[in-house]
Amino acid sequence: MKNPETSFINSFLLRIAAARVAILFLFHALVFVACYAFAYLLRFEFSVAPEYLPEFKWGVLAVVGVQLLAGSVFGFYRGWWRYVGIADVVRLVFGLSAAAAVLLGLWYAGPTFGIDDRFVKTPRGVLMIDWAFTLLSLFGARVIIRLGRDRLRPGDAFSASDTTRRVLIIGAGDAGETLAREIEHRPQLGMKVVGFVDDQRAKWGSHIRGIEVYGPIPDIGELADELGATEALIAIPSASGKRLREIIHHLSAADLQFKTMPGIDHLVSGKVHVTQLRPVNVEDLLRRQRVDLPGDPVRALFRGKRVLITGAGGTIGAELSSQILQFEPASLALVERAEYALYEVRKRLGREAAWASSEITSNLVDICDTDILDGLLERERPEIVLHAAAHKHVPLGEENPPEYVRNNCVATRTLAELCAKHNVERFVFISTDKAINPSSIMGASKRAAEIALLDVAGRGPMKVTIVRFGNVIGSSGSVIPLFMEQIAAGGPITVTHPEVTRYFLRTSEAVSLVLQAATLGTGGRIFMLDMGEPVKIVDLARDLIRLSNHSEDEIQIVFTGMRPGEKLFEEIRLQGESIHPTVHPRIVITEAPQPDPARVKQWLQEVATSMTAERTAALLARLVPEFTSDATVAALRAKAPMTPVLVMPKRARGDLSS
Repeated sequence: MKNPETSFINSFLLRIAAARVAILFLFHALVFVACYAFAYLLRFEFSVAPEYLPEFKWGVLAVVGVQLLAGSVFGFYRGWWRYVGIADVVRLVFGLSAAAAVLLGLWYAGPTFGIDDRFVKTPRGVLMIDWAFTLLSLFGARVIIRLGRDRLRPGDAFSASDTTRRVLIIGAGDAGETLAREIEHRPQLGMKVVGFVDDQRAKWGSHIRGIEVYGPIPDIGELADELGATEALIAIPSASGKRLREIIHHLSAADLQFKTMPGIDHLVSGKVHVTQLRPVNVEDLLRRQRVDLPGDPVRALFRGKRVLITGAGGTIGAELSSQILQFEPASLALVERAEYALYEVRKRLGREAAWASSEITSNLVDICDTDILDGLLERERPEIVLHAAAHKHVPLGEENPPEYVRNNCVATRTLAELCAKHNVERFVFISTDKAINPSSIMGASKRAAEIALLDVAGRGPMKVTIVRFGNVIGSSGSVIPLFMEQIAAGGPITVTHPEVTRYFLRTSEAVSLVLQAATLGTGGRIFMLDMGEPVKIVDLARDLIRLSNHSEDEIQIVFTGMRPGEKLFEEIRLQGESIHPTVHPRIVITEAPQPDPARVKQWLQEVATSMTAERTAALLARLVPEFTSDATVAALRAKAPMTPVLVMPKRARGDLSS
């Protein structure tokens, strides 16, 4: 039963809408009559002969009637004038042109259809003048309403107050214009755009929405002083990370606060809007142009399939879950042993993909529990398994070697065997660049897992894909969240060594490349992702200090010395590995040496029967001969300072590049 109050409100709103249409209809009728009369006067130089008056009297009925009909067809009476735009102008032009075409057609063909000449023989010059003045009048009325809304609204008192922030928009393109329009229409933001800044010389001196374009960007400090700007908004969503670092360098030097709009990859995904400003983060500094394989093979791989993801509550696992859900799998089984992490990823999926029809299950399971895992695979019957569960923290691995080997290697091998038993079609393993010439228990355990998986791949039809890549930004236990905590606490930031470098990828880009790698080849391959240029950790620390609107005088950097298992730099290939390109420019195949199956089997038996904390490193070195933990750590410690060293800030450096 309908709510009487709701029915009354709906009825009232419908009446208001009908009244608005009626008022607009009458307004247009008056404009049509007035313009027709003016066109007659202008045509006859404001001296209309008496013999033309009957023709005017009867002609106005035909002309205004046709125009009103055209207005109804083309929606003249439906638009909100306060939001008038190009589409409204186009609608006016087409509607009035259609009416003029009908009237001219009747001028020639009217007698043929038996229409009295009094209705259709309006002078053709009058019709043309009437068309032009009617278009100008209707368009002008809409523009006046729009200007009144933009310039004379009550909020202008606020926007003109002393609290208004004067801002510059970096980038005089479509995104910058959209941002300026949004700021203009929302005085509650408390911003006033005083200029655009762009590097394209051809734009300098021009105006966008009445606001002048200046340049170049390196001169923004002088421009800000001249225009009284205190803040800059970066409106270049297609800018690369390198370009963004250059811009931020100039903004920091000018002592300007700054924000940015989302990158083009986020805009394309539909998750954010161009006007959603936010602080610049480290991910922005690592932006790269997105590269997709032609034909959308990732969607073809996952659509309608039953998918299982281990480690679904981790940074990589959660992003895998989110992206795969966009491809409409039949079901998605989330496997995670940390209760809160599982809760969080399920909540995220509910927020980001509430529209999805895929069946999602949350499974609180430890992948080391073989019996429970076997039952889970029997129940879910996945066709594709993505294995992201792993221990990843290098120093903790040095303190807990057996657990890292058990979780990262043995459990991975067992999971792959169970997947083969349950007829899984494709198994994707998330590896790491630390598996290349490993110096840590964590890296060696992941390399051992690669070897164990390739051994499984040669036994049956299941396609095994291994994907290596470096650090992802913001992952649990990574350096970036640690640095942010230290900055929030007022410092200092602790860095192990002034020369230590790492590869970083944005989480969304890394997972996108993993999924694209899963579509390549027939299995039994190790893929390596192009991770860009290595980043000096000390430079990353300086970037974060600046992005937090602090100076290096306020937040100090302390070097603490290398930790067990760490390297100064990560490598991209093993000794003896050959590298082959793929159809994707950022994914290559590595051909790593593979021990024979008998040796792998014997090693797994030894691990199962005789692994202890003392013997773990030696056992790993037997399967992974390039693992040289003790020698590597000793060499690194010899190079790195072992007592904390304070690095004094150098304000003259000012560079945000790595």
